[in-house]
Amino acid sequence: MKKIIYALMLSSLLSTAVIAADSEEIALKLVQKYHFGQNLALISYQVSAQTQTYKMIVNKVGEQKAQALVRSEIDKVIPQYQQKWDQNLASAYAQVINAEKLQSLMDEGPSSKYSGELKARQNEIGPLMQSKSTELLNEMLTKAMTSAFNQIVPK
Repeated sequence: MKKIIYALMLSSLLSTAVIAADSEEIALKLVQKYHFGQNLALISYQVSAQTQTYKMIVNKVGEQKAQALVRSEIDKVIPQYQQKWDQNLASAYAQVINAEKLQSLMDEGPSSKYSGELKARQNEIGPLMQSKSTELLNEMLTKAMTSAFNQIVPK
């Protein structure tokens, strides 16, 4: 009897893991298909402009040149981080929206009956994404800002 109970428990756990994996796979396809992760550049520009390093660069070369330099360096490193950013976003979606709804959103896009739910649940998705991606964003911006700063420092 105990073996049957353990087998049922294991089966249930495996089913839950498979459903979660399916949800994340569907969510990743959704994110990629509709380019939902393309906000990485904009967020990076906004966050970088608030850093002390950015202010130091502005003091050395002026606002316009600093902005162009920092954006250029961010654009160089984004390809190294975009996939992980998209995966984190997909994971956040999968935590909040079930696989069936995600599949509908992927297949039907804005005409899906769940598109309103996706918008309405952004207040849940946003904090999840932030917790999953803060470290990634910090790492990416450290690389970009260090490179930008090294370009203005006399050697």
